[in-house]
Amino acid sequence: MPSTKSSKRKKYQYNVDRRKLWKKSRRVPEIKCPQIKNAWDGRKSMKRNLAAMGLAVDPNKAIPIPKPKGPFSFEKTEVEAVPKEPPNKHVVEELEEEASLPEKKTLKLSRPEVSYCTYMMEKYGEDYKAMAMDERNYYQDTPKQIRQRINKFKSLPDQYNKYLAEKNAGKTTDTMDTA
Repeated sequence: MPSTKSSKRKKYQYNVDRRKLWKKSRRVPEIKCPQIKNAWDGRKSMKRNLAAMGLAVDPNKAIPIPKPKGPFSFEKTEVEAVPKEPPNKHVVEELEEEASLPEKKTLKLSRPEVSYCTYMMEKYGEDYKAMAMDERNYYQDTPKQIRQRINKFKSLPDQYNKYLAEKNAGKTTDTMDTA
């Protein structure tokens, strides 16, 4: 009687270097976070290192989600989570301090996007219907989409002021560098 589960014969892969794979799996990954990198102890396991820093390996186990009492019970049951006092409290404090810093907005348009906007503005001014019919409108943007794209370009002072300065100086705008 044939089995319902079709099993394929496994083939040996001759082109795979197993020793290289094993060495790669044993290699310690690079830690990019400076706070964790400084507090890391190479003699401890990952679980013990993170526990010593006061960080959780598995957030589902660190703060368990309470299950309802009955099969259709949606009552909220409060479970008091007793936080453990980490020995290396400075790691958690440094991470919280870094996370609380406001993030600097670095919104920029790509070079082709800037050249597209400058080309359309140079050629058509504010006529968005004509821009929509231009041959350079590869993505067939509607006049409203083109207006939004140009307004976005105008709202970025770094790139738009550079465009205006080059326009006033009389340079060509297609070769404008946005970096």
